[in-house]
Amino acid sequence: MSADTSGTIKRRSRIGLYLPVALLFAIAAGWSVFWFVARNAVNTAVNTWLAREAAEGRNWNCPDRALGGFPFRFEMTCSNLTFAGTTPEGPVTGSLPRLAAVAQIYKPQHVIVEATGPLKIAKTDGTADLTFDWKLLDASVIAVGRAVDRVSVVIDQPTLTVAGSAVMPLDLRANSFESHLRRDPARPAEENTYDFTLAFDGAVVPPLDALLATQTPVKLALDAKVSHARPFTAQSRAQELETWRQAGGRLHILRLSMDKGAQRLDARGELGLDEAHRPAGTIDASVAGLEQLLARFGIGGQGSNLGSLIAGGLARLGARQAQPPQAGDGAAKPADGLTPLPTVTIANGRVAVGPFAFATVQPLY
Repeated sequence: MSADTSGTIKRRSRIGLYLPVALLFAIAAGWSVFWFVARNAVNTAVNTWLAREAAEGRNWNCPDRALGGFPFRFEMTCSNLTFAGTTPEGPVTGSLPRLAAVAQIYKPQHVIVEATGPLKIAKTDGTADLTFDWKLLDASVIAVGRAVDRVSVVIDQPTLTVAGSAVMPLDLRANSFESHLRRDPARPAEENTYDFTLAFDGAVVPPLDALLATQTPVKLALDAKVSHARPFTAQSRAQELETWRQAGGRLHILRLSMDKGAQRLDARGELGLDEAHRPAGTIDASVAGLEQLLARFGIGGQGSNLGSLIAGGLARLGARQAQPPQAGDGAAKPADGLTPLPTVTIANGRVAVGPFAFATVQPLY
């Protein structure tokens, strides 16, 4: 009896020794099968998207595509990416040296994207040639179901060059650019309301330098909300705008600020599109350095107080619109140095500052 009991104990002890190892191998094998099945599903989804794009006349080509990241993530890299097709602006071609997208296997709907520049886009008729480059570009995309929930883009030292016979040449650069978009959690999902922000720091914009006669880099920030939006659709720009207009879409500018040395702007407002497809809405703004801007248009300047008189008159009108007049009020500037202007109204294709109409706007499509 004692010998048989001893053999049973030994057999049980060996089973207890090998069982964890066997379970570990089984888990590893199952995980490997799962990863490769999921990898094939990702590859199939990419091929399906490429085929759908080709059917729409947009041909993407990536001769050096690789999909890896085993065992805990998916990583797709694409070198020498090229594009040829028709856009709302006409037939174009494009190229990008390298694009990489990474997602953790336990969070596949959160994709991190890195890109190596420059991005080159050219119209096939030779009327435009765009080159966009950067030191570092990171993007993050989070999807919920089939809808985009959040997008973030951070770019270090971006540069943009546009050349061509039919466009105004541009050579823009900045120290940094940052943009964030998210679905507004406080609004119903069917309303498709998105919050978005963007910010440029140390931006050099030659046309703005020429207008304001200063080489000081620009700091620009926008905080806004757009309703009834459907970003990242395959529709043309005109179709997207018309769908947005018919749904009652509105752009709410919560704050737009620009700082260019002594000249500053702070604005808020709301914009939409009228039935003639023209911008319509109101904007309230405060500025600093208005006299210098007027002088650039030959109003006032050295030896003349006309610019100061006009700026002061606009400031008084803006102050009256902003708050009820009180005894002793003058045209004194607020503590932050910004002077409120009359409300800018865009209606029926005309732009007016207070009661004075000075420009027209054309349909966007």
